[in-house]
Amino acid sequence: MPKPKNVEPNLVTIEINGIPLQVPEGELLVEAAKRLDIDIPIFCYHKYMKPVGMCRMCLVEVGTKMPDGTVRKMPKPQASCTLPCTEGLVVWTETEQLVKDRRAVLEFLLINHPLDCPICDRGGECPLQNNTQFYGPSTSRYIEIKRHLPKAFPLSKYVALDLERCIQCGRCVRFTEEVSGDAQLAFLFRGAQMQPHTFQLTEFTSRFSGNVIEICPVGALTSRTYRFRARPWDIVTQKTICSMCPNGCNLYLDSRSGKMVRINARENPAVNETWTCDKGKFEQSYMHAPNRLTQPMVRRGKEWEPIRWSDAYELLLSKVSEAQGAVAGIAGHRLSNEALYMFQKLLRGAFQTNHIDHRLTRYQGDLQAQVSAKLGKPATANEYRDLEATSLVFVFGSDLVEEQPMVFLRTRKAHRQYGVNAMVASPVPNAVEEFATHSLRYQPGGELALIRGLLNCLLDFLPAERLAEYREAEWLRALVADATPTATQDATGVSADTLLAAARQIAESPSMLILAGEKVWNHPNASEVVEALVTLTQLTGNHLREEGGLNLMPLGTNEQGARDMGVLPSHLPGYRSVADEDTRTAFESAWGVSLPTTEGLSTDGIYQACLSGEVRLLYLAGANPVVDHYDPTLAERALRATDFVVVQDVLMTESAQYADLLLPACPFTESEGTYTNWERRVQRFWRAHEPLGESKPDWVIFADLWLKALGKVPPFNAREVMQEITRLVPPYANCTYDQLGDQGARAL
Repeated sequence: MPKPKNVEPNLVTIEINGIPLQVPEGELLVEAAKRLDIDIPIFCYHKYMKPVGMCRMCLVEVGTKMPDGTVRKMPKPQASCTLPCTEGLVVWTETEQLVKDRRAVLEFLLINHPLDCPICDRGGECPLQNNTQFYGPSTSRYIEIKRHLPKAFPLSKYVALDLERCIQCGRCVRFTEEVSGDAQLAFLFRGAQMQPHTFQLTEFTSRFSGNVIEICPVGALTSRTYRFRARPWDIVTQKTICSMCPNGCNLYLDSRSGKMVRINARENPAVNETWTCDKGKFEQSYMHAPNRLTQPMVRRGKEWEPIRWSDAYELLLSKVSEAQGAVAGIAGHRLSNEALYMFQKLLRGAFQTNHIDHRLTRYQGDLQAQVSAKLGKPATANEYRDLEATSLVFVFGSDLVEEQPMVFLRTRKAHRQYGVNAMVASPVPNAVEEFATHSLRYQPGGELALIRGLLNCLLDFLPAERLAEYREAEWLRALVADATPTATQDATGVSADTLLAAARQIAESPSMLILAGEKVWNHPNASEVVEALVTLTQLTGNHLREEGGLNLMPLGTNEQGARDMGVLPSHLPGYRSVADEDTRTAFESAWGVSLPTTEGLSTDGIYQACLSGEVRLLYLAGANPVVDHYDPTLAERALRATDFVVVQDVLMTESAQYADLLLPACPFTESEGTYTNWERRVQRFWRAHEPLGESKPDWVIFADLWLKALGKVPPFNAREVMQEITRLVPPYANCTYDQLGDQGARAL
């Protein structure tokens, strides 16, 4: 059954070391003990995986309180990681027998362990090391020769395996079976030769392989990118948010001597739990790339000449003045909310243009407003926990592992742990197919035909009372009359039987959550596809259910934030139209400037205006359209045709090659701010180390230009920018830094 939302658990009374305690019924004892700050040592147990009781390190003595007040004790110690709490449970965690048992377990584990702590990358942060310190024997009685196995065997390009240190806890194997679902690791061989490895001793290619490094309780699995680069005591750890996709995973960033050396997951039960994907863990080193921009530069012919920041600002503002309003700006998805807000404020208030956008997809219409108007919900209506509370997750036109890796893990967990059904529609092989009830593998471009076919079938499967509630059922029946199962099969390649079975499952599901991805955003008829998805949501009544609804998943790190902050040609922050006089007046009063009233151009409109000469100055802030735009050739032609191109970025990107002025910006590791993930959760990231060279945080550059262009006092730090946002953008009213804390809050 799906996990119910907002249901109070049944509480039972237990006793631990003589202290009475109320806990949810069924909670594992090892977790209940944490409520009293009682440490029960563990190796094989992990709170986000099923308990197996393999290592026996967590033994406790247990009894049951009888009606007369006496305690009936079990004859042998029990594994606390597999013991659910029930009424009257009595537990002892520090008896003389348990001290002996723990010492014995550790002594056996250390018999063949190499004890190479001085050279092991886990030294200083190793659970085996810590448990031995507190619970193990002071000396070893084992004097025989220990086993020797190959050191640092490369399991994958990211993971190294040191079999001498393995204690066979099974965490890594269980992770690939239970969480990532690829089941690439297993225990091979038997006895002293047993080892975790891939079945055919091939490369470990999981997209989530880095997690096995973090959950390994010894130094058996270590990071090949981190080996011998630092020690726990000489690194500085900072909390941050992943910048690689819109899932908003919480991370710890470890730096040494001002350079990032490692990224680990930071627990947030509402978002990534304690997992990361390999892209977020290993591929965020772009801030140390050799093509990093560290000082402002201006083009002199074919060469770049370094200039001072003051000269760069003066040059830019003089070119803006010469352009006489023929200015446009495109922002990238890795900019923080604070930077995005200041970007559109600068362009609207100081540069007097509404030609502002962030979208690089094929369709650049107002899909969000279209969805909100029809469904009465935001375009991303749900949150992570809804994946576990709904009955059916319908993944439409999205490769979740690539686009939304954490959403994939949470969807798989919902299926495995709570029995939530999954359905996937995709033109290419998709990881969701592994656990999906139905896979609708359609021909490329067949999205609209497939949805129309589903609607046709649903009209026959839905109960009469549901059709009676949907007032446009007869109109819809006439509209999709030609989308029969046979016609849909011819148009999409999805068999009629599969289509009918999928429609039946949708009709019989109490609730359905739709995740629409990249294939929708880049569809030539995206508006019609979204309209059909809206109709599907309304027809099934899922727009009325808290755990159901339609979600147009953003594709970039902070695309949701860009929409909310008004980096759109027709909307001010808070998704309010520039044509709304009351809204415009409120912003004019707050900013102390008059704002342009004409609706601006979208990204493609900006490119066409560059080609025609209507836009003479183009400001790219963290955007690389020559690579990321759906039509790179159009973006390249537009950059070539523009009189003056300003590129503000971390790296010398492909688009920066066409710039006339380069402004070096800081990556997220060198600044602070917030990101808004796909579920509209606003989360903070903090500065991990100082800016490199003369680079500045994006919002600081915009604030400097605001001051120089208008002489108005700008915000002095990111916190002040967010305070301004909370005053002027109603959905973010609860998003001050103090309210966000470590784990964020959803924009209302």
